[in-house]
Amino acid sequence: MRDQAQVETSVVDALIALDIAFSSLPDDELLVAVDELAARRRCIDAAIVRAAAEVSSRSDHRPADESLVRRAGYGSTARMLQSKIGVRWSEAKQLCAVAAATSASMAISGGTIPARFPAVSDALAQGWLSVPQSHAITSGLDRDGGRAEVGAVEAAERLLVSAGCGTHVDDVEPAVPETLSLLARRCLDHIDPDGDEPRYEQQLADRYLRMGRRRDGMWKGEFLATADQGEVIAACFDAEVKPRRVTFEDACGGTDEHAVDADPDPTGSVDDRSMEQRRLDAFVAIVGRHAESRAPRICGEAPTLTITVAADVLHGRPAATLEELPTLSRTGDVVPVSIAARYLCDGFVQTLVQDETGHPLQMGRRRRLFTKAQRRAIVARDRHCRAPGCTAAPGWCETHHVTPWSFGGTTDVDNGILLCQHHHTEVHRGALTIQPASPPAPGPTDAASPRPPRAPRRRPRRWRITTAYPRRTRTRATLRR
Repeated sequence: MRDQAQVETSVVDALIALDIAFSSLPDDELLVAVDELAARRRCIDAAIVRAAAEVSSRSDHRPADESLVRRAGYGSTARMLQSKIGVRWSEAKQLCAVAAATSASMAISGGTIPARFPAVSDALAQGWLSVPQSHAITSGLDRDGGRAEVGAVEAAERLLVSAGCGTHVDDVEPAVPETLSLLARRCLDHIDPDGDEPRYEQQLADRYLRMGRRRDGMWKGEFLATADQGEVIAACFDAEVKPRRVTFEDACGGTDEHAVDADPDPTGSVDDRSMEQRRLDAFVAIVGRHAESRAPRICGEAPTLTITVAADVLHGRPAATLEELPTLSRTGDVVPVSIAARYLCDGFVQTLVQDETGHPLQMGRRRRLFTKAQRRAIVARDRHCRAPGCTAAPGWCETHHVTPWSFGGTTDVDNGILLCQHHHTEVHRGALTIQPASPPAPGPTDAASPRPPRAPRRRPRRWRITTAYPRRTRTRATLRR
């Protein structure tokens, strides 16, 4: 429960006036000062809300020459607050929304219309609730559409106010705005006589997924999903980004249950992706697995990524013509040779023989480089992506030729290694290198013992992945002065 907002001390006055430094306060006094500063801010914000309500009453629905904000040179009360306080546009609109919901207004007939949320208004005025908390309660209960009974809405308001103030019996501390928004939705689901079906039907009508290409060839998109659809997507992302939390099983029967190594790689993690980058890679991996297994077939074939490239270009020879560059068949965009080499490692390869004019003469049969039995053996040995710090399960990994197949590498278990899509690409880019792992040194023996001590069971590591060159560190752009 919060302390009362009206308590003021001379110490905080001195802190505000810069007469005392925060570093001079002991720990207990510093926490007390933070509590009082927060209480003062809630009181000041409540006063700004009341001022915004009064400004709106003298400005809205009036001619321009009688409108207070128009005569002050602003287009609306929110614009005036944004300029005067120096806040974001969303915060200024939030102040105006709370002012409209917690203040009395004048009717056309001249009568007074009471505030729609009196409990929120009283708690805000006394400094118990902040403006974001008040907005979470009022905006959440405003979505009832008038279907719920007035008494039920008032009871829900009182419940939310007690949760926001931290006075509810089940509360350890005041609820934050995000929690209050969730509680408001639950209250509406409970008191709405029509149930949650009308809102869900509207959500189904509003859902979408948009994708488009930028001028540089990259793709961008956004989506809006219902709560259950978002839960499915988030669960898949968690499984892909944090595979230790669940157990996967791929077509070869490999799981990630024993993904922890007894001999962790001393080089440390080589995965420097941000969480947003991990989610995008997870999305691509999920779509790719769906295309391989359950996606609708087109002319008997699964949706396939097709890259056209000359064989000599894969061996390192520079492309002599535009037609020899690695090209995506659908969009015509050129990709690096390393991308084509990665798909060559663990994908279907089909050879097209052309004459000197470019006309196709013979189309060879496609073939997969690693058989199912070979992949099963590699999965049993590696268990997960072998890049240090990565625990991607075998179901999300690809099989990489340590010695490239195009350079004479054999397609067998000894020359294969499990890598997730990201680290597989990094290997072909040259950012990561794979080297034979040195055998572990034998442990010391006890001379007094007739038998050497039993060594712990360790899964032998055949390959070790190291960074080929220093990774780029993330830095923030310098501020302009």
